[in-house]
Order: sequence, then structure tokens, then C-alpha cells
Amino acid sequence: MFNKYFHRALNIAIGLACALLLTSLVQRYVVSERPSRQSISLPGVDFSHSNKTLLLFLQIDCDVCTKSLPFYRKLIDTFKNRGDVKFVLITPNPPDSATEFFKNEGLSFITVLQGKRGLLGVQLSPTLILADSTGAVHGSWIGQLSPEQETEVWTMLKN
Repeated sequence: MFNKYFHRALNIAIGLACALLLTSLVQRYVVSERPSRQSISLPGVDFSHSNKTLLLFLQIDCDVCTKSLPFYRKLIDTFKNRGDVKFVLITPNPPDSATEFFKNEGLSFITVLQGKRGLLGVQLSPTLILADSTGAVHGSWIGQLSPEQETEVWTMLKN
């Protein structure tokens, strides 16, 4: 009888330990810790040349990135000729192959940079960061966006 209760208590303790570990990992690697309005700088990107810069951290071999391409295509097609929004692709892939891959998917970027995981605190693809002409961050989004998040990005680019 004692053995049965001991195993049950042990299973509960292991479950709690796993939950705490998972919570810690999610907070460290998934949740964006960039406070809004934090200023960023990035070699190869001059934020002062446009009112808004949307940094898109994407990978060629990322399923969530591929699923999100229709939204990115719509954003770029809508805002690319306005002149006040710049789109910058940041990828761990070689810039030439990334440019070709995304061009074949209907996305064309003026600026393509190669960047490793951890650049600007980004750990996951896709990640979007919206900055103003001073490099101040106005928003960041991770993963495949919900319809509400897509509307938020759209509204922030439009205004």
C-alpha cells in the first residue's frame, strides 16, 4: 500500500518538475523579452531611410515560415511602393540562395542579410520586428501569426 502511494507521489513530483522546466524553457527561448520602444541597431540596415522597417527573420527550411508566406507576400505587395516601409530579410541561409528561394515564392526584398540565431535576441523563425526611423522597436511577433496578430501588424504598418 505504501509503495502505491510512494509511486503516485513520485509521479506527481516528476510531473511538476517537468512543468517547471518547460515553463522556464518557454520563457527563455520563446517569449520575446524585447521591451517595446527599445532601440536596436543592425549592421547593413539604415533605419533612418524609411519611417518603418519590418525585419523578417525567416529560414528556407522552416515549415512555419512557408505557411506564413501568403501573409508576408500580401504585406510586401501592399506596402513596397509606398516608400515609407522597408522590408529586410534576415536569414541564417546564404543570402543568394535565400533571395532566390523567396523570390520564387513571390517575395522580393531590397535588403537581405545573413544572421545567426540570437541576433537581436531572436531565437525562433519566423520572427517579425517592426522598428521606426530611429531603430525604436514598436512591435515583435513570433511564429505563425493569428488573424488578430496579422491585423495588428497590418495596422501598425499602415498608420
